[in-house]
Amino acid sequence: MLPDEAAARRELLRFVRRGAREGVLRGTFGNVSVRIGAHLLITPTASDYLRLRAGDFARVRLDGQVEDGNPSSELGLHLAIYRSMAQVEAVWHDHAAYGVAAALLTDAVPIFTGEGHGLIGIDLPVARYRPAGSQELAQEAAELMVTRRASACLLRNHGLCATGRNLMEAYSCAIAADEAAQHFLLTRGLEPAALPQEEKERIRRDFTGYHMH
Repeated sequence: MLPDEAAARRELLRFVRRGAREGVLRGTFGNVSVRIGAHLLITPTASDYLRLRAGDFARVRLDGQVEDGNPSSELGLHLAIYRSMAQVEAVWHDHAAYGVAAALLTDAVPIFTGEGHGLIGIDLPVARYRPAGSQELAQEAAELMVTRRASACLLRNHGLCATGRNLMEAYSCAIAADEAAQHFLLTRGLEPAALPQEEKERIRRDFTGYHMH
């Protein structure tokens, strides 16, 4: 067992169960991981989230070698993000309904709230459709977030992917992404009041020194 692995397993279990109780993770859809040095812990494939135990999470090296357990079929997505985004310590993927709907209509979802800009970025980009579990999807999502300097993206015809410097931040980022998608859908065809560009940028800059716990 790696240093701090037991604590990381407990924390991952806490957030996975919270996501299931709060309806963010539905059924067996979605997957969550946390980085531990040169490894990650990730939910097992086809998980019943409310029945998971701390020992059920798969341990995988960042080079892709599975050391323990049966990782999610979206393992490649998580690996691509960790390899591309050094600041990311947790990745959250779910099949949020508003996120899926918004991704069918646009290539970028506008963000209207300060917390949305702080957690995600200037806007919420949409990755083109790629088959679930494919390397193409993994690379598309990771490269898009790096290029757009975003902490989350929507996956067309699929769901959303959110990241954070810890699990609390990744979980909050996922909720903020789905809320941004909901705001977009509710105001579509209207003239919503957006924050000024300089305010968006200021909020994002200030967020770099703000840590969730």
